[in-house]
Amino acid sequence: MSTTFPQAYVHQFNQNILANMEQREAVVFDKIAAGSKHMSVSGAIDTWERMGGVMLVPIGAHATTPILNPNHNRRGCPVQSIGGGILVSKNVDLVRALVNPQSDYTRELAAAAVRSRDAALLAAAVGDAMVITTSSVTGQMTYGTQAMVSNRIIGTTNTAINLTVIIAAGVLLSKGSVPTGPSNRVIFYGPGQETDIMAITQASSSDFTANRIMDKGTMNGDTWQGFEWVQVVDYVDQTKWVSSATAVAEQTILPMYDANSRAMIAMAKSAVGFSNAQDFTPRISERDDLNYDNQVYISATFGAVRLWEGAVVEIIAKEN
Repeated sequence: MSTTFPQAYVHQFNQNILANMEQREAVVFDKIAAGSKHMSVSGAIDTWERMGGVMLVPIGAHATTPILNPNHNRRGCPVQSIGGGILVSKNVDLVRALVNPQSDYTRELAAAAVRSRDAALLAAAVGDAMVITTSSVTGQMTYGTQAMVSNRIIGTTNTAINLTVIIAAGVLLSKGSVPTGPSNRVIFYGPGQETDIMAITQASSSDFTANRIMDKGTMNGDTWQGFEWVQVVDYVDQTKWVSSATAVAEQTILPMYDANSRAMIAMAKSAVGFSNAQDFTPRISERDDLNYDNQVYISATFGAVRLWEGAVVEIIAKEN
């Protein structure tokens, strides 16, 4: 750490950035892995044992013990380190950035950390999962990948989301043995899809019961059709916003299929395993290669993997 400013500023900055992370809602992490150090998986490459379902069978007196022999396979969770730093100019700017808990430096690093973790969890939900196969002869493990099963991807590009598709997603999760109800199921959707969601007659008619989505102007945080609905917004750089154009998303959180179509993700809240090898850790140091300006930095190491094919449905829908 640099000795050009009091160490009290360093400790204050570390406390401020971690407090900002706690106060900032992690829309994905808080729904499926909140408070978890490890959830279902752990370690650098975790060989998480998956066992198939079995049922007991009738037996007679003194009969041979039935051997159920459930299927076994494994999922791996390779962890990845992420990090980034922001340069802070000397003197007044430095002190202001480190001491002020609401400084742009503090808030932006905290937001970047939260967004990156959310993006990693969603990418794992619909991306290629690591599959580990163990030889029954040698015990040797080999590694492969499992893409999303094609029949778990529904909907059509450039087509508005509708009730039929939402029901179909719920049915697919039920056929995958996912427990019913919004305490177990969540749908992540983009803000550009909210227009079509709120235009569904059955959704707007819920105003006469409990949701009142028209009054609130959003479906975010509501429960409907057996799901908790959670809006996931892209990261937009506000400094690039001009009067004649819309700012371009710097980081797309939910996947885009084309310019007019985005993925929605319907899933069990336990569908993704998460392993946190190193908590988010802030640091401050001098950069002797950049005129001895100071750099505020934050990094973490974690991994995520889809655990069950039947627990995730990817919905393709129009993005307005």
